[in-house]
Amino acid sequence: MKWFFTACLCVVQLKALAVTYEERAVSAVLMGEAWSDGQRGMTAVAEVIHQRAVEKRQAPLQVVSACRGRTHAFSCLNGTTLDRLIGKFSIQPGYEKALQLAQIVCQNPERLPGLANFANHFTRASERPYWARGKRPVAIVGRHAFYRLEHY
Repeated sequence: MKWFFTACLCVVQLKALAVTYEERAVSAVLMGEAWSDGQRGMTAVAEVIHQRAVEKRQAPLQVVSACRGRTHAFSCLNGTTLDRLIGKFSIQPGYEKALQLAQIVCQNPERLPGLANFANHFTRASERPYWARGKRPVAIVGRHAFYRLEHY
């Protein structure tokens, strides 16, 4: 029995070591943007991160950490840092699910289901930001509307 317990602890520790900073950062952004919309909402945001990575030929970490001046591409980062966001969400319920999604984005994006229909932007469905004027959402998932913009 003691051997079994020790083996289980080693597996858990190895699994934790396999998580990269990029995956932790992406999972924290997923939670910051769509935790309240559950698995489907976080999956759709994960697809936006992947779509931007493809279009900009960047790694997901570069996509989530991108900013223009003081405004970040993902609003959950405004007024904080990736490290603080990771610290905030890594102790919350649901972080493991967000981490699994982040690992898919970073390692196997072909496994994403396509909920966001290749969207590269999103906002709350109740908002109409300047960049969405005259555009129709390509998907609505939870409380978010997803858009595909040609130039951004």
